[in-house]
Amino acid sequence: MMLRLRSLFTVMTLLALAALAVAVPRQCVVLEHFTNTSCGPCFANNPFLEAAVNDMGRDTLVKISYHVNWPGPNDAFYLHNSTENSQRWNWYGVTGVPDMYIGNLSPNFNTAQIKSMARNEFAENCPVAIEEFLAYQLDGEETTVHFSGRLNAESTMPATARLFVALITTNVDPYNSPNGEDHIAEPFRDHGYHATQGLTITAVPGSPQEFTGTLSKLAAWNASDLEAVAFVQNTSGREILQGEVTDVMAEYDMAQSNVDGPTQQIVPVAAGEHGYILELANNGISDDVYTVELDGTWPANWTLTVEEQDGTPSPDQITVSLASLETRYLFVRANTNGNPGSASFTVRSTSQNADGLVVENSYRMMAGLDVLVIDGDGGETYESYYNEAMAAADDQVSMVWGWWDATLDDVDGSMFDGVDVVLWFTGNRWQETLTPLDQLNLQDYLDAGGNLFLTGQGMGFDMRNDQFFQEYMHATYLRNFPIGTSVTGLPGTLADGEAFAIASGTGANNQSRQSALAPRSDQAQLVFNYDQEFQGESQGAALQVDNGTYKLLYLGFGFEAIATEEARVSMMTNAMEWLLGTSATPESPATLPTEFSLAQNYPNPFNPETSIPFALPARANVKLAVFDLLGREVATLVEGTFEAGEHTVSFNGADLASGVYFYRLNAQAGEQSFNSTRKLVLMK
Repeated sequence: MMLRLRSLFTVMTLLALAALAVAVPRQCVVLEHFTNTSCGPCFANNPFLEAAVNDMGRDTLVKISYHVNWPGPNDAFYLHNSTENSQRWNWYGVTGVPDMYIGNLSPNFNTAQIKSMARNEFAENCPVAIEEFLAYQLDGEETTVHFSGRLNAESTMPATARLFVALITTNVDPYNSPNGEDHIAEPFRDHGYHATQGLTITAVPGSPQEFTGTLSKLAAWNASDLEAVAFVQNTSGREILQGEVTDVMAEYDMAQSNVDGPTQQIVPVAAGEHGYILELANNGISDDVYTVELDGTWPANWTLTVEEQDGTPSPDQITVSLASLETRYLFVRANTNGNPGSASFTVRSTSQNADGLVVENSYRMMAGLDVLVIDGDGGETYESYYNEAMAAADDQVSMVWGWWDATLDDVDGSMFDGVDVVLWFTGNRWQETLTPLDQLNLQDYLDAGGNLFLTGQGMGFDMRNDQFFQEYMHATYLRNFPIGTSVTGLPGTLADGEAFAIASGTGANNQSRQSALAPRSDQAQLVFNYDQEFQGESQGAALQVDNGTYKLLYLGFGFEAIATEEARVSMMTNAMEWLLGTSATPESPATLPTEFSLAQNYPNPFNPETSIPFALPARANVKLAVFDLLGREVATLVEGTFEAGEHTVSFNGADLASGVYFYRLNAQAGEQSFNSTRKLVLMK
């Protein structure tokens, strides 16, 4: 009896192991869709299908859209490959569009039903896995996509199971369809094997099957817009047993992305070294070598270097070799060496094997600025006029200046600390030229003794009813229209003797609705008048404010429109001399922080020492500690009572391994509590 029980147990165990052996996870569900660009119901119903595909993601549900030749016979996607489109829809017996199948199942055009059916199918185990599936285009072969992979069977498959490989375009957008559709998603392009017979499968458990082939494409199609879909289908019942999708790779392709280090930043002069981390990736099918250049302008007394991980720093360029699909980190170290200035630099990687394959990331870093230029033109290119004029004015006024692109990063009030003049231009913008938060930050800046230069033709209209416009700019908005093509400076102002055109010439020639202004109080004084009058009265073009606390210059037109370089330089020089005056803005008395904060450590990456700043609005019990990636505390930097104010703590990581760590500040002041965590990188 015991032997029989043991035999039964052995049989049951083997059966259980056999059941586990066939439990291959579903890689993705393949949905085959049939449509036509002249089909009205397709226009109405296809969005429900697209919503399901987009919601579930490419790793779960992939769609192949075959096009038929009715009701419109001139469907370009059908005509591109009429033979295989026809073979596929005839095989399914499609008699009307839109139609779709998930193997042998045909859901309605209902997003919820499609997703439910796809989820059920995705949960099913499969008898085979599609492994190492790759699709790629080689240089010089503009009309061919190669593919390869392996079928690894975990159990015996039906004798009628076949492998199919299809080429699709991810999205054709825009596209003007006769039925009103403005894009075509996942249209079928080509089959690597016969469209209904596929490739005979010989894979059995323990004996994988390698497969290779080619797909046809047009030379004009970019590899980055294509995907290959492999699926195993039982041709007897049309059930799809397994599916996989992959991007079509180029022979040479790379990407370079910013991992850590802001693209633009204002740093303390004595902040030491700042680090930037980038990831360089070889996304091509072939190994490649890249020339990585550090290019740009920065003060001669600053130090900038570039290196790859575990490499040697260089002040100009390095060479990086990457195997296919390999990634590696690049590091840029920037140190002001205690000197004010402004740097604009680019990390540019160029393939040594593929002509024209170049990627780059650009950065700006500023320290100890006298003048901060805010580029608020919404992505236009008017900054060239300001850079040109500021550089020329710098020769006469001698100032440290840098500029900030508000399109890339928001403007924060802390950026104005220690800056003598903020120059803010808005180009052609008409709405939120300065947001309410911008205006509040500038009010605080002016209250602390800052100086401001504003210019933009839409500012007056946009801010005419705002407190900042009325009480700080002391301006009254009169009207908006093309008031004139030139302006004349008024006696006793910073523009005394100035007169220039604001149309044509080498200026931006963009003035269509400049603002007419008048002083609201005796604190403001008109600086320019337009050359045209309105109902017999002159029209103010700019005003200045000097109330003993701050100075402000506001142009109701765009500075970039001044018609000659000579006039732009003269105007900018006069403005900077007036705003900066004979002495810098007096330091405002130290004020206590209004809130808790934990700032980014500097330098970062560091080796082995770095500084961690934090601020307390009140006396507080504080703990500042460092943790590794597993959350283990590796160092307690401070623990105790600290007075309100700005504090900086040093951290030496000499005893730690290179890598990513986190530092966390816990502070308790009465009923107020604060917790904040930031990342730091130790790189030895």
